[in-house]
Amino acid sequence: MGFFAMTASMLLGILFAAIGISRRKQKGQPVILIAFGIVFVLIAVYLGWPK
Repeated sequence: MGFFAMTASMLLGILFAAIGISRRKQKGQPVILIAFGIVFVLIAVYLGWPK
């Protein structure tokens, strides 16, 4: 279960960051998407870290 959560979090983070970067000309929304992307990637790194 943890592997699937980690993989889903990583993919969502990359997707949100890519959408935010591609729409960086707009105001407001891209910054939020990039922030969510970074948070999801950090969660995936935390879940993947050996404990």
